[in-house]
Amino acid sequence: MPWLLILIAYTLLGLLFTSQVWIDYAYAGHAIRWWRAAAVALADWYLWAILTPGVVWLARRFRIDREHWAGSLTVHLPISLVCTAGKQFADRLSAAAITGIARGPTTFMKIHVSFLTYWALTGITYAFEHYRKYRERELQAARLQTALARAQLQSLQMQIHPHFLFNTLNAIAALMREDMEAADVMIARLGDLLRVTLATADVPEVTLGRELELVDMYLDIQRARMGDRLTTRISAEPETLDLPVPTLLLQPLVENAIRHGVSARSGPALIEVRAQREGHLLVIDVEDDGPGPPDSIAPGHGLENTRMRLAAAFGPSASIELAPRRGGGAVARVRMECTR
Repeated sequence: MPWLLILIAYTLLGLLFTSQVWIDYAYAGHAIRWWRAAAVALADWYLWAILTPGVVWLARRFRIDREHWAGSLTVHLPISLVCTAGKQFADRLSAAAITGIARGPTTFMKIHVSFLTYWALTGITYAFEHYRKYRERELQAARLQTALARAQLQSLQMQIHPHFLFNTLNAIAALMREDMEAADVMIARLGDLLRVTLATADVPEVTLGRELELVDMYLDIQRARMGDRLTTRISAEPETLDLPVPTLLLQPLVENAIRHGVSARSGPALIEVRAQREGHLLVIDVEDDGPGPPDSIAPGHGLENTRMRLAAAFGPSASIELAPRRGGGAVARVRMECTR
């Protein structure tokens, strides 16, 4: 493909210089037809197409850089002069064969163009080499960034699993002293949830619909623990259910809502999860009707963990914020770009 582009470029140059060839012959007293002038110009530049691989090889073999410029110039300068002279001789032979005129016009401009073409090819070679290395470095940096983000996501996800399991087992242990039957139900539901969670442990992303199923299973355990005191609602616009989200994105937020919202009050409590699409953004709200957001957020597995996972997976386009809920309570709002 690159050589096809080179051939096209030389063809365009030949057509561009056709008028110059016609003028040179006319000025020397030899009127030729336009198609012959075009043939002479094309033959001139197609000879450069034949020489180009050699010039490119020399440019790569003897690089003109800070360390080797002096030695490389001692190679390139005489070769460029020899190439210019040889090119002029070959041009005369091809022009004579095309036009039937033994001695065609020779101008200093043709000599200068041939000399400058050699150095232009050398410069273009270095420009392409520099661009290729720049792209390789850019690609390598992107790969390293992706690997780093993936490692960070795996590390954060490994923090979530034992943390979630510890909290749930702690809740079961507390319930066993009060209601053994309810504790048995929780253990069974925890087993179901763990099977689904472990099946997605190595999957960085799941659909929002799958993530909401995991949230509902977790809330089912909490409803078994708290009974009728806890009311939960999960709603999502149909077009959002197939959108990808980080695995276990919402579980820490729902867990925080249980701990800081529901557990902080003695009466009936509400946990609500809503997902909707706003333009190119997916917006997910996790709400509770507890005492409201704390004045300061301590570092840990909840909000800060989710924020780091979003930053690693989606970059600065994703965000999470904790704000007071209208009517009392707190709302954790996640925004991320829709990739579909």
